[in-house]
Amino acid sequence: MAKFLRRAGGLRLPAGIHPLLLLAVAVLAYGLVIPWLGFYWDDYPMSWIANQFGPQGLARYFSTNRPVWGLLYEITTPLFGQNLLAWQLLALFWRWASAAAFWLLLRAVWPSHPQAAAWGSLLFLVYPGFMQQAIALLYSHFFIVLTIFIFSLWLSVKAARLGRRGWALHLLALLLSAYHLLAMEYFFLIELLRPLLIYLALTDQQPERRLRLRRTLQSAWPYLALFAGVMVWRLFFFNYQTENYELSFFQDLGEQPLQAILALLWSILQSLWVTIVAAWASVFALPDVQTAGMRTILLGVLVVLAAAALLAGAFYLARRDLNMLAQRPPWVKPALLLGLLACLAGGGSIWLIGIVPQLAFAMDRFTLPFLFGASLLVAGLLAALPGRAWLRWGLLVLLVSLAAGKHFTVANDYRRAWVAQERFFWQMAWRMPALEPGTIVMMNQPGALDYYTDNSLTAPLNWIYASENTSQEMSLLLLYPERRLGGSLSSLTSGLPIDVDYLAAAFHGSTSQVVAVYYEPPACLRVLNPNLDTESPLLSVMMQQAAVLSDPQYILPDPPAGSQRILPDFYGAEPAHGWCYYFEKADLARQQGDWEQVVALGEQAFALGDYPNDPLERVPFIEGYAHTGAWQQAQEQTRLAQIVSPEMSVPLCLVWGRLAEATQPSSDRDVVIAALYAELGCNP
Repeated sequence: MAKFLRRAGGLRLPAGIHPLLLLAVAVLAYGLVIPWLGFYWDDYPMSWIANQFGPQGLARYFSTNRPVWGLLYEITTPLFGQNLLAWQLLALFWRWASAAAFWLLLRAVWPSHPQAAAWGSLLFLVYPGFMQQAIALLYSHFFIVLTIFIFSLWLSVKAARLGRRGWALHLLALLLSAYHLLAMEYFFLIELLRPLLIYLALTDQQPERRLRLRRTLQSAWPYLALFAGVMVWRLFFFNYQTENYELSFFQDLGEQPLQAILALLWSILQSLWVTIVAAWASVFALPDVQTAGMRTILLGVLVVLAAAALLAGAFYLARRDLNMLAQRPPWVKPALLLGLLACLAGGGSIWLIGIVPQLAFAMDRFTLPFLFGASLLVAGLLAALPGRAWLRWGLLVLLVSLAAGKHFTVANDYRRAWVAQERFFWQMAWRMPALEPGTIVMMNQPGALDYYTDNSLTAPLNWIYASENTSQEMSLLLLYPERRLGGSLSSLTSGLPIDVDYLAAAFHGSTSQVVAVYYEPPACLRVLNPNLDTESPLLSVMMQQAAVLSDPQYILPDPPAGSQRILPDFYGAEPAHGWCYYFEKADLARQQGDWEQVVALGEQAFALGDYPNDPLERVPFIEGYAHTGAWQQAQEQTRLAQIVSPEMSVPLCLVWGRLAEATQPSSDRDVVIAALYAELGCNP
């Protein structure tokens, strides 16, 4: 072993191999779960709009917010379509490309200190404040813009070092900067740090500060002029950029200046804590075994170990080039200053609209403006730590490896959410062959669909049930009452208009046309019944109120030719028919009063050896057996449902109250009903 280490000690890594190291870490952190990921959050609306309305629909969608950024989608969506794997690979590529560009930039700023670029780019790559990498269609475009911006910074630094010979690089950098500034506001104010980057990069060429400042201004003034021009456009001509967010700080400043300034200072402190301290501290939090699963945790440990071994080996071989033995490298102080300023500049875009980033979906997207600065700050802080050099390097390896493991486990959360969402729409398709146009599907907020909102799921709902509708009048709307009550849903009463602007299209409907559903896997999707669920203690009060509005008549069991639901190809083949398939089909048959079919489906379901995860899933079969005179089977299913939870007594009493009214008296029937009334505590 000692002989091997001596030989390895003489090896040297090529100077430009670091991007390959970044790629390897990126694959460990983000790439291993890619084949099993799908669409999430705003991926769905974007993809549906591109598929349903084409470039014109995308132009309408982005017309009130980031129209220049929207041009990217008009290029990429025809290329990748609904290819889930392609989108995930694209997102992985641009996440890596942004880190590689950051490495190039830091190498240009501190050419004599490759350690700064190596550390900063690795921390940049696996930054744990932002955990939405799996939302590939959306964030691939974010990282395209970020890469363009960083590449522009690198070009301008290289051009400044070349002096007059760098005019072509300056021109290209200006073009890229213009696109970045026009495309989005996330990294807008970081542009103001370009002169400082140029100034730092000229240190070794021009030690005299006054002359260096002069050269910096000569290189930077076109970029400052461009920034000022775009700022004027945003303030005075792009007057619809606040369609989604208002610049609340300026309004507050005019009304209560002292309170507004104090609130801004507090937001700054909170943001710095969240994006720097709390974000990196989160990598030490152990995942919940019950939620993540032991297999995922063990695989995550392997990812951490693999990343640590990879980094340790690479750093050992490159230790001479990376100044491993330097106690306090000279780049540390400027990196700390630059990192802090970058955090302050990055945060400006969100503090002005009254937002503070959080380490939870979906608010963690607001950590992105801090990515540049937080990476530099942490790199500088690590390098400034006292003690032996290998301890600082070890801490860096630990942070990066743990962050890679965290990204892997979060990617598995997204994988599970995609599976739950696939099952949701397959079960909906089995239960609802078609939906009447204008229907509002009201639904609880399932914990298994954390990475989706009702806006997200409205897109596939229309994609599946109204794929032929290319007008700007949307056919269907999915709505979470818990989320929208007091907003687009003024109250849960019948006859209220519901109008939702989807930007590319709009929905106009009424609470008089509602189908309410409940989905909390592993239980099956269940259409709420106004005769059963309005007082169910198993539902929230809000979903009980939604059940009052629910009317199954808007579910079309025998849809007109050509209007039956078709799931998009990316959902793959229809799953094997298990318990939920037979439950959904039985519930549909119950809606039609086809009791023989309900019983036949029940016999198939019970023959599987499977069982319901929600005792209410036995109700269609209870009713089917009762209506066909199989009273003993109906009684048995009732007892099995009631054993699961005493709270089942209320809905089961309602079921048997209806059966007592809807079936013909007989001795068998009367004995069973009397016995169950006594067992359940029903009041006839």
